[in-house]
Formats: sequence, structure tokens, C-alpha cells
Amino acid sequence: MAALLAVMLMAAAPVFAQPPGSNAGLPPSATATGLAAQKLTAEIGSALMAEMKYTDVDLLSFLVNTECLEAEFNSFAAFGVGMHPKLFGLDSPSPMGGKKANLSWDIQLWSEEVARDEIGHVRILHEALGADAPFCPQLDIDGGFQQLFNDALGTTNVEWDPYKDDVHFVLSTFALEEIGATGDKGVTGLVAINGNGTVVDLVGGLAQSAGYQAAADRYILWTHRNDTLPEFGKTVNEVMEELTSYRQALTGDVQIDQGLTYRGGINVVPTDGNGVTLSRTPQQGVNGRINTPDPLSPPSSIPSELIAMANAPYTIVSSYKDVEDPFAPSPPGNVSASSSP
Repeated sequence: MAALLAVMLMAAAPVFAQPPGSNAGLPPSATATGLAAQKLTAEIGSALMAEMKYTDVDLLSFLVNTECLEAEFNSFAAFGVGMHPKLFGLDSPSPMGGKKANLSWDIQLWSEEVARDEIGHVRILHEALGADAPFCPQLDIDGGFQQLFNDALGTTNVEWDPYKDDVHFVLSTFALEEIGATGDKGVTGLVAINGNGTVVDLVGGLAQSAGYQAAADRYILWTHRNDTLPEFGKTVNEVMEELTSYRQALTGDVQIDQGLTYRGGINVVPTDGNGVTLSRTPQQGVNGRINTPDPLSPPSSIPSELIAMANAPYTIVSSYKDVEDPFAPSPPGNVSASSSP
């Protein structure tokens, strides 16, 4: 299930939202970012493309791997069957695992919408790639989720059933969608370098779709944040924090992953200090040219000051009256311009 963590690295963002009632009349961060996250994303993307010279075929083929996993899992969870064999690949190895999830009516409807969207993503990528399109790789759906949650929670052999109920399903599909949202956005920047407007619009649309889905998942999980997951003896919010920390540890020097809450505040849409969503670049795939597992670090040519500014936490204040100039940048590492509420 290598595709479960198929999109790895790159972007910049603070690691939390805000406590309730803070930053009245201001953006997520009370001080300016200087476009640090966007500049860092562009610098790393340009360096990657200069070194690897990825074509649109390389990048879209990489996305087929990730979309296959999302589509097959969601199709089984929603309908009890995988996607159409011609979409999955008549010669592809059969997936391991997959069954109908035990869902409430509301989440059942949501699961069906997500499944249809994900299957559509697989089809449109095949339409774009034509004869160059790879079909789905070997997928160990159930084993992959169990390994992911055990690795993230620091446990071994704890059984994780993504089909058990609403919370288990949404946590599982969220684990895929959030990486898909940031990963598709990162790939959008890479295909833009190649200059095919149709491909840019396609990948940008995939990023938006995944972002909507991940935000909906986050809100559903917010409503269950205090529920206890008996496998781990932790609340949904605590498990989300563990997943966040695990993904951030894989990401390395550049901050990107954010939890569900911070000091009581909700964090449905992870963003930088201006409310702009985040980006990753592809570093690991299965079928196709992008298949190396090495994480991508910022090139040595990128100033350390830019990385520090991109990683700076939000500046949190009570209201705009506490900030003289919201266009002034915050010193790297500054958590609060004044006492938080």
C-alpha cells in the first residue's frame, strides 16, 4: 500500500489555528507572511523540475496511483464493490481487502458522493493520458490502513477497521484526502512549469475537489472530536494530533501538517497565515517514473531565512487594535504579538 503515503513533501505553514475569539478583524496570522510559503513552494518545485525534468505524463501517471487507492477504497466502503474493472485495469492485480462500511444514512450519502468523484478522477486521468496511462497498482487496502494507524499511534498489531462505523470510515478517508488535497495542489505548480493549460486546469480541479472533501471530513470529525476510539484509548482529536505529528515527521524541515484543534479553536481548513491552502510535491509512487522513496529537502540555495519565515507560527492577538501594521512581517518563531485571549 505504498500509494497510501504516495505524496510526500513540500510547502510551508504554521502548525495550528487559533483559539476562539482571537484575531478579530485580522487574517489567520495578525502579521504578514511575505508570501514565504508560496515562494518556498515555487523554489522547491523549480529545483525539482530542473533536476528531474518530469513531463506531464510522469506527473499525471503518479496521480493515477493515488486516485486508484482513494477510488477503490471509497467505492468498496460506499457500495460494497470496487470500481469498474476497465477503470481499475483488467490486467491489474486484484486489491487486497475492501468491503461495505457500516454507516449512518447521512455518512452513507457522503461516502457515495466521494466514491463517485474519486472514480471520476481515475477516468479523467486516463482520458488525459490516453495510451500512456498506467492502471492501478497492487493495493492492500485494509492492511495499509492498519499499518498507517499503528505507525502513527506508535502501536503494533492493533486492529483498525476502516469500515466499522462513521468515525472509523471518515478518519480513514480523511487520511487519504488531506494528502491528496495538498499533493494535487503541489503537482498543479509543477505541471504549470510545463505550460499545458488543459493539464493545469485538470490537476487544479483535482486539488479543489480533494480540498472540499478533506474539509468536510474535518468538520465531521470535529463533531466527534471527544469520542473515544477504543482501539487506542484516545479521543478522535488525540488520534488526529498523532496522525498530524506522524506526517510532519515524514515531511521534515518544512511545516505543513495541522491538527483538528488548537486551544479550543476549530481548524477545518489548514492554511498559511493568509488563509491560503498548502502544497506538497510528489516523492513516492508505484507505477510510473515517480517511484523513489527519498524525501525532498529544500535545496541548499534557498535562504534559511525564507524557510524560517515560512515555518513561523501564526501571530495571535485579541483584535486588530493590538497590531499597528498588519502588512509588517512577524519575526520567525514569534508566536504572539501580544497576550492571547
